[in-house]
Amino acid sequence: MDKRTYWATKSPLPEFHSVTFEHPAFSAPFRLVANQFAEVTLGGEVHTPVAMTIKQPERQSDAQPKLGLSFSREQVGRDFKRELRRIQASTIVAPIAVTYAVYLGDTETPQITWKLFVSDSGGISFGNSSVSVNATVDNPMRRNVGPIYDPAVFTGLSLL
Repeated sequence: MDKRTYWATKSPLPEFHSVTFEHPAFSAPFRLVANQFAEVTLGGEVHTPVAMTIKQPERQSDAQPKLGLSFSREQVGRDFKRELRRIQASTIVAPIAVTYAVYLGDTETPQITWKLFVSDSGGISFGNSSVSVNATVDNPMRRNVGPIYDPAVFTGLSLL
């Protein structure tokens, strides 16, 4: 693709990619905006700028949407670990919700919004220089789990 074709097809409007991590144990939602130099107010909330690589969910395929994020550990790694420790210390059992939104020109309403959950298998990993997060539409709290045995409900084994 040459420069002329690129600039003819690319929108000249400013584009912001925001990611919000939420959990009841967090002190506040963790809001990030990709590849900006200063804080940006999107949808009325202030987002922290961070160098970020985003692998967006596929829109055309029938596969389950998956979002891949990788951001600099030096910028937000300490804050991210502190919030994850709050989850471990709390008794609240809930998934980490991830909201990915793309703002195109307008900083109040996003063009695209994905509401996802951090995967329970390899969802968050810390490397030497980056933090990687994988999110899917599958809520890990709603998996098919067998009922817990209760002798008051399941009386069949009481005769043995």
